[in-house]
Amino acid sequence: MSGANSKSLAFTGVLLSCLETILSANTAPDIPVIDQAYSKLSNSITVEWRAVPGATNYMLTAQDGDSFVETIVKSSPGTVTGLKPATLYRITVRSINSGGKSQPSPFRKVKTGGLSKSYVKFCMLL
Repeated sequence: MSGANSKSLAFTGVLLSCLETILSANTAPDIPVIDQAYSKLSNSITVEWRAVPGATNYMLTAQDGDSFVETIVKSSPGTVTGLKPATLYRITVRSINSGGKSQPSPFRKVKTGGLSKSYVKFCMLL
C-alpha cells in the first residue's frame, strides 16, 4: 500500500468519525421508561423514570381528556403541578436534547389526591 493510499484511508476514517459524531448529536434521544408515578398532594403528580443517555432535559405531560399540563425538568424525579384534585391523568415522559424530543413513553394513569378534610371544613366555615 502506498503512502498516499494509507493517508487517504486515514482521512476517510477521521471524516466518518466526525460525521458519526455530528449525526448522533442531531438525533433525538431514546424514549424514557417510567418506573413509577404517584400523587401525594391534590394538585401534583411526581414521576420517576430511568435516565436516557444523551438527554439534557425531560418533558413531563399530564393529560386529562382534552386538557394537559407540561413541565420541563433536568432529571428524575420530576413533578407536574397545577393539576385538578381527585382527577385521573395520563402521564408521559419525553427525553430532549439538541436533536429534538423522543416519542412519549408508554403512559401511566395516576389520580391526584383529593382535598383534605381540614381544607373542606375550613371552606365550609367561610
